[in-house]
Amino acid sequence: MATAVEKALLKQPYFDLNTLCKTVFVTYKAGPKLDKIVTVQSQYVDICNKPGVRGTVVSLAGSPGSHNDIKYMRDSFEKHNIRLVCTNWPGSEFVTGGLRDSYTNDERNSYVKALMEKLGMKKVEKLIVMGHSRGGESALQMACILSEDRSWPLIGAVMINSPGFVPHRGISMRMGTINTLAYLIKLRWKAIDSVLFPVLDWFYNDFVGLRVADGKVSAAAILPMQTFAFDKQKVSMDEMKKKPWVRMFYAYGSDDFLVDESDSEELAMYFKGDHYVIHNRKESEEAIPKIWDSYARGQSYVTANFTAEGHYLQKTYPEFLIQVLGGMFDVETKGPK
Repeated sequence: MATAVEKALLKQPYFDLNTLCKTVFVTYKAGPKLDKIVTVQSQYVDICNKPGVRGTVVSLAGSPGSHNDIKYMRDSFEKHNIRLVCTNWPGSEFVTGGLRDSYTNDERNSYVKALMEKLGMKKVEKLIVMGHSRGGESALQMACILSEDRSWPLIGAVMINSPGFVPHRGISMRMGTINTLAYLIKLRWKAIDSVLFPVLDWFYNDFVGLRVADGKVSAAAILPMQTFAFDKQKVSMDEMKKKPWVRMFYAYGSDDFLVDESDSEELAMYFKGDHYVIHNRKESEEAIPKIWDSYARGQSYVTANFTAEGHYLQKTYPEFLIQVLGGMFDVETKGPK
């Protein structure tokens, strides 16, 4: 069920960031054992790329998802002088190639790291990885990977509407269907695909209610549904607790149509950081300086529950999120020299 703010946004004229796309070739390790070398042509969007920015944010989309997941935040990034690099996943309509990938987390992380290296993210002054939905756990995992090498300028990771430790309602009620579809997709038979792709197009756009370009993209979005980290996120979170110089922020909505509030709350409480409950716009504005103060006091883990919001906080609270990102960049980080 859409929230009041989400309904209002639906009435706005459609727009996207497609005209801003740039293209780069990315070579990464793929396959269940990462024993294949794959090169894809990947489109991305680079906003506010200029000298003197406060920091750089790399966004990771959900599944399905694209650079347009963050389109409602574009103006906020430019207004607050923060660079935003929006990425796309192999198999999406904005990446040529990668349709035969395994879509495991290790493989997805291999791709993201290779793309970030190609785009020179290791040379920026301050870096935050931000993910929405399925991309949230990818942001968490990338924080673990990049923070192992202190030559990466990583100072934070942000998870928006990320699933919890158990299969969320978006897939738990459809797991049998998802497994069957994934099996058929992996056969890679043209005769089956000719029937399957239109069915997948209907499945996502009409049954699940998520906008997907076509059946091929739907197929690429189905496979990552089998490879969620879920409970394994605890391992990544425990690892990040050993690295206080990387600040974490997790935000979720109580009215999320995909993720139960109790599942989101369980993940938030596992961080054992400062937690904020936000009921309305006024409280969100009041929470911003408090969150800045949390980071200034040395608290590395902050979470926020928006009680009246759903699955798209980057759409309904873009200014709040950009203010949090700005605070993460501006507060002096502390870590091993």
